[in-house]
Amino acid sequence: MQFILFCLLFALFLAAQAQKTALELMDVCNKESGVTAVELKQYFDSQMDPAKATNAIKCHMKCVSENLGFYKNNMLDESLTAKHLKENNLDQNASMEAIKQSIQKCNQMKGVNPCDTAYQIMTCFKSQPIFT
Repeated sequence: MQFILFCLLFALFLAAQAQKTALELMDVCNKESGVTAVELKQYFDSQMDPAKATNAIKCHMKCVSENLGFYKNNMLDESLTAKHLKENNLDQNASMEAIKQSIQKCNQMKGVNPCDTAYQIMTCFKSQPIFT
């Protein structure tokens, strides 16, 4: 549930900056990735079970994070992500150093393709202590 909230916060914050609504961004990524509403619902209903993550789901996550500006060149943009998390993180006690360490750790994840790499990084990131 925290990951969904995390994604929504990212989407709302940057969509407003980019003058795109969160729904417009989701629609663009739905089309680009080929993910269906049924796939997304099943994935989120499973509490984001990695075994339920299809390539379309992974590409959807990559698309959203790229369009929000947090994911570039197959990794999280450290400075933008750290700045946003420090300003908007649910755990206000998280230090900038802890945030950066989480980003650096997860940026080491590599998947079998660019979509899988994005998915691996996001999955790693949501499990970090700064979100618990």
